[in-house]
Amino acid sequence: MNPIYNALVYVVWFFATYYVVVFILLMLMEKDDIRSGRKNLKIAGNPKVSVIVPAFNEEEKIHFTIKSLKDINYKNIEFLIINDGSKDNTSKEVYANIKGDARFRFIDNKDNKGKAARLNQGIENAEGEFIATMDADSIVEKEAFNKVLPYFSDKKVGAVTVSVEVIKAKKFFHKLVELEFILGLSLFLKISAMLNAVYVTPGPFSVYRKKVLDEIGGFDVTNITEDLEIAYRIHKHGYKIDNCVEAKVSTFVPDTFKQLYIQRRRWYSGAIQTLYKHKKMLLKKKHGFFSFMIPYNYLLIFLGMVMFLTSVYMGIKDFIKTMFYLQYTNINLWYRITHFQFDFLAFGNISFIGASSLILGIVLLLIGLRIAKKNMLQRKLGIIGYPLLFFIYQIFWIGSVIAVIKGKKVKWR
Repeated sequence: MNPIYNALVYVVWFFATYYVVVFILLMLMEKDDIRSGRKNLKIAGNPKVSVIVPAFNEEEKIHFTIKSLKDINYKNIEFLIINDGSKDNTSKEVYANIKGDARFRFIDNKDNKGKAARLNQGIENAEGEFIATMDADSIVEKEAFNKVLPYFSDKKVGAVTVSVEVIKAKKFFHKLVELEFILGLSLFLKISAMLNAVYVTPGPFSVYRKKVLDEIGGFDVTNITEDLEIAYRIHKHGYKIDNCVEAKVSTFVPDTFKQLYIQRRRWYSGAIQTLYKHKKMLLKKKHGFFSFMIPYNYLLIFLGMVMFLTSVYMGIKDFIKTMFYLQYTNINLWYRITHFQFDFLAFGNISFIGASSLILGIVLLLIGLRIAKKNMLQRKLGIIGYPLLFFIYQIFWIGSVIAVIKGKKVKWR
């Protein structure tokens, strides 16, 4: 086998294994803190909170969002729903569902300027000391602010994220995304917060200190992943992003795999653009662990893509070569396939590395589900298919890299 390919596999295996092992150890060491949160903290007074919900063509789901906002039990609160020039009946749905509730304000824009611009419009009109941003297809739990606000007792905390969960994970790929969210947008953000390295304030629901938003200039209207880009600037200005894993928001996943691909291509294209925009932050001590963890993540992603593409190329090449030789033999290929027998002695180093990575990934998932107190039996199909995420990620990332290289405008949905 090609020695360069062998070396690539070993390098990827080392970086990935190190990453996963450290993550597992941190989860196990901090499991009590992850589960208990900051119940011992309190925030002075009863500060006002403004919840900003930008909406574009959300007539089918926004009533779920509004209902969850009405159920919030924090009293000193206002809700600003901002229409971004929707072409459907979003406005009618909003008016019908907020009628009679003085806590709601609706800004019904007729033009479309994008999510970041509407968030900034909401910030300008907000009266709260704290700003919560929320997607118009998400549902937040009623205790969210009672859990989140105490984290702001630390004056250096500029934003707090929560656990993001999937609503109605019925399709197979929805079940995979559900597990991805439990690890990536919940536990991983909690561990990252402990290291002061949270890299995103997820759009479904995050809370910011308004003073910090004013200081850094709000959201970047030129960026297609405004919730990721703003995290860089929060760190850049010397503030921390914490995570309240015990507070939860649920969000809808795209209905089809094509829609999921479009969503992820936007996420990952925006991630690449943001990384390039803030490249001067990387590997700088003054920006803390964040500036070292980000390039490590992207190095691992890049190496994983190179290994994937190389493996596909070599696999196709070997298959064609084998088929070429087999045409000169009388071997019954179908019989060989249907009577395949596993030979442990033929299990080489590369195969062993692949198997160990797979097992370690499953161990990480199972420990994460246990710590997050999630029912494993209910998610057994997703657990079985979880390794497929590695291959699906490659499709998303390769498409995103191509879009960035071509300078192609990425669709929002």
